[in-house]
Formats: sequence, structure tokens, C-alpha cells
Amino acid sequence: MPSSQSPKRRHLVVKNPDQNPYVTELEQFNKYIWTDDPQEIGEYTAFLEGSLVLDLGCGSGNFLRDAARAFPERHFLGFELRYKRLVLGARKLKKWGIENVRLVQARAEEIDEWFSPNQLYQVHINFPDPWPKKRQRKHRLIQEPFLEKLNQLLTKDGNFQFKTDHKEYFEEVLGLIKDSKWFSLAELSWDLHNSEFKPNNIDTEFEKLFLSKGLPVYYLKAFPKG
Repeated sequence: MPSSQSPKRRHLVVKNPDQNPYVTELEQFNKYIWTDDPQEIGEYTAFLEGSLVLDLGCGSGNFLRDAARAFPERHFLGFELRYKRLVLGARKLKKWGIENVRLVQARAEEIDEWFSPNQLYQVHINFPDPWPKKRQRKHRLIQEPFLEKLNQLLTKDGNFQFKTDHKEYFEEVLGLIKDSKWFSLAELSWDLHNSEFKPNNIDTEFEKLFLSKGLPVYYLKAFPKG
């Protein structure tokens, strides 16, 4: 359990449906969507037991839906900020009767407020914002301090997987992994859908869009060191 001394998360839900019509519907799916602090969620501790997979920036949940159906023995959490995407994801979970997924309205940078060391089996970061302009790159999620967090939170037999269509961002992350004291590179492809790793891949919404445009998907998988 994360330390009770962790800084209090700022509640993100806007209670004015006139500002965002998905706010009201968000509350109708409280079985699937967590918006409170971890300590205030009744099923939090029980749900995090076992093999736990985290999808950071889960969008409207296609990846989580398909992954949860493929691995029913695992528990999945998806971090997402946008109300519409959370609601669309929850609709899919309800439609398909999926019980091993929860959606969390939280920022990816908050992962150490949600999890204890050695608690995550797998972390997926699929097509994050590449912040392409040079002055924006400081906002990129995957940087050395974040890799340190992931190293601490992953189990010894766990792994981190990254997919993007942005070559320069991929090259930067690949360089970080190769030089990192936190991770060792396990799998690498400059064109995932024409590689040996494709059979085990689960597509995301963005991934299908990029493929329809003939763009390659860059992929890597890394194991935590230590």
C-alpha cells in the first residue's frame, strides 16, 4: 500500500455537467471508474492482489478490453484523465461483461501514489503525447526519473512496454533504456507489425489509425534491473 503520507491527490472530476456532459455519466459507471484517492476506494487493496497490469493513458479502452479478455487471470488498471474516454471505456467493459479492469482518473506521474514497490507485473505506455517541439520535450513522460519509478514499482519478473509512431521520441527512449541503470532491453522493433512480435501484440485505437495510414509502429520491451 502506498504510504499514507503521500501527498493528497487533487480530485479531478468537475461536478458541473454543463461544462462536460460526460461528468454525469461518469458517476453512473463508478463500478468501473475510480476517481477518489486510493485509501478511499473500498475494493482497492483486493483488486491490486495478484498479477497486475497498468496501461498509462488508456484512451477509450480498446487495448484494455482486448488484453483483459486475453488474460482473464490478470487484473488491469487504466490511467486516463479525459471524462469522455473514461466513459467510453466503461461502456465497453459493461457491454462485454469484463470484471478484471478498472479505470482510474489519474495522471501517469502519480503512479507512486497508487502502488507499492514490486506491485506491478507489467506497464504499458502506448502512443503517449510525443511533445514534438524542442521546447516541449521536457514534458515527455518517459525520462530518467520516471524510469526509476517504474523500476521500483515493477516486480522482479515484470516488464515495461512502449509503443509509438513518433520515431524521434522512440529513439530518445531507446537511448535512455540502453544507458539506463534501471532497465535492460528485451525486445526491439522498428516496424512492429512486420516483426516476430506481432502475434503477441494487441492493437490500440491510435495504432489502428496509424496502420491505416501506412505508418510503422515502433516498439520496445524492457526488464527492470536489480
